[in-house]
Amino acid sequence: MSEGLLTQEQAVSKLLAFIFSGAIGPAKGKAVGYSLVATKPTEFSWWVALEDIDGPDVPLDRYCVKLDRRSRHISPPEPVVLSKEELSDAILSATGQHLASSARFTDGALSISYKVTVQETPDVAYVVQLRHHGNVASMDSLMTLISKTVGPHILPVPPVYPIPGEGRRQQVTGVGRQITRLIPGVVASTTYPHLSHDEKLSFVRKMALAFQACWSIPIPQRLIGELVSTKVGDDIILSVGPDRHNSLGGPFQSVREYLQAYIRASIIALEKQEGIQEYKDKYLKRIKDFVHDHMHEIPPIVEDVPIVAMHSDMGPHNIIVSSQTPTNLEAVIDWEFAASAPFATLHRIIEMMFRESAANEFGPEYGRASELREAFWDTIPDWKLWVESEPCRVFLEWFRFGLFMKPEWRPDDLAEEDAREFWRENIRVVEGMLEKLAQPCALPANRPRLYGPLRRRRHVLDVRVWQISAIRRHEYPKVTYLLALIRPSDNAPLADEALQKSIHKTYTDAYRLTGFKGGNWAYASNANDTVGLS
Repeated sequence: MSEGLLTQEQAVSKLLAFIFSGAIGPAKGKAVGYSLVATKPTEFSWWVALEDIDGPDVPLDRYCVKLDRRSRHISPPEPVVLSKEELSDAILSATGQHLASSARFTDGALSISYKVTVQETPDVAYVVQLRHHGNVASMDSLMTLISKTVGPHILPVPPVYPIPGEGRRQQVTGVGRQITRLIPGVVASTTYPHLSHDEKLSFVRKMALAFQACWSIPIPQRLIGELVSTKVGDDIILSVGPDRHNSLGGPFQSVREYLQAYIRASIIALEKQEGIQEYKDKYLKRIKDFVHDHMHEIPPIVEDVPIVAMHSDMGPHNIIVSSQTPTNLEAVIDWEFAASAPFATLHRIIEMMFRESAANEFGPEYGRASELREAFWDTIPDWKLWVESEPCRVFLEWFRFGLFMKPEWRPDDLAEEDAREFWRENIRVVEGMLEKLAQPCALPANRPRLYGPLRRRRHVLDVRVWQISAIRRHEYPKVTYLLALIRPSDNAPLADEALQKSIHKTYTDAYRLTGFKGGNWAYASNANDTVGLS
């Protein structure tokens, strides 16, 4: 029974109070990084660390903290480390070589890393990582598959050295160990902002090819969720499981179902976010009402967006580039968030190459960012067609609504203009969606979606097509498109019989222009009157 047990939110509050009390060291002026490692019926376990936000990029001392959900008791923090003996055993099992040296290495957000060398080949270094979030056995298999099937000059991955039985071990302990070759170089996020425009162009073109190579990996089913790789004999089999990146559940058979789950999860994240009460007071109820009333109106056209294999976190922070030539890709690392998902879900990751880093996660664009964007998509023209397509545009409207629904915490000491700018994109996206489906008129006068040529120039000057997602719900719940035929006139409406027939013919022509061959639809000869509605 869950009666009397702490919820995860309540437990996090107790955890943070415990850490800020000095349980793992002086906390003044530092941030607490924490990640849920395991959930049991009566216990939560976290990895926690104190982070000096403005300090140097050094390995963090991480601790495991357990909290009893019933008694509220918090266990003493235990350092999360690999001993020299554990490192030696892991290296020997995976490579058949003997440990020579080891030292803490730069950590990922969800891992603890060691750089090790071996006696047999002292000029080669390895990285041993403790991972609680990624499925290490699956990561090893997927990286092996990519190294065998994709050219290393396009999508380079570090060689992996699986530890025998590690998959079973991780199922028991909740933590897996991964060993990869250490790839010399630097993380692209540290060099890319300082490149010249021409160098940035070179980098984004290479990144476009890397994304395309990943998207070209055949997936077994058209499902949305975690991409799981399993070694069966000499073969590597891909499957799709529940989403882990955003803990959405699944796998989803429908893009609409995925978007609905994603948006609902975004609402939960918004409700939990602290330090943004001003924003919540203005938008939380409106967002919840909107989602309740309009979630079912996600248009079926989003089902046309391609579902692909992807590294869901393939931004510059997970790219190793050459120290000498910082536009050369040496390795794509941290494959713990492999997924089968609509390619457009990588919107924010791809935008990282066109925008400066910022605390609100939507920084100002680089100079000549439009050229960077154009260079990226022109390098992969088939995908450019998709990203400019109507299915992708509609998908991104709903996806960005979930993406920007929850703003980041805003410092209290910002100047007035900086404070407005901090949440500007969140507000723009949310307000745009709330207003879009709240329009009271059947044929809105703004934001036409499509234009088409007309045969009856004497009567009708223009036709504009709106996706039904832009229209408030009305008495035609199954409408897919609304078409406005416009003829400015001093004597409107022009509802004589001849014009009605002409409009009917023009509607039919325009309807077919959108690619439809059948179905039911309605029209009105005058948007201000229902005369002629059929």
